[in-house]
Amino acid sequence: MTSEEIQKKIAENIAKYRELHNISQIELAQMLDYSNKSVSKWERGLGTPDILVLYRLSVIFGISVSELIGQNEMSKETKELIKKTEKDKKEQRKAKKRAEERAKKQKKKEHK
Repeated sequence: MTSEEIQKKIAENIAKYRELHNISQIELAQMLDYSNKSVSKWERGLGTPDILVLYRLSVIFGISVSELIGQNEMSKETKELIKKTEKDKKEQRKAKKRAEERAKKQKKKEHK
């Protein structure tokens, strides 16, 4: 793997695990005592956090540094978390759609 490929993988993984844990860039930056601009830069692949920050990120996300940098496959727990997160998001979209449909019906009733 080239250094550019590694940097891209780290960028993708920081964003993916941050979103999986429902943490904003600002919140992650505060946890690390960095600016949210730094987190944004890492996620866009325009920079890479140093090894100590990679370690702290791995602790926050509950994964190994090797998993964070893309050297090891996702753990079983991470795969389960992804499935649960995707299921939760799907349920939230369905609930939102139902609420929007109810609101439309209510508006129609009020206009009659």
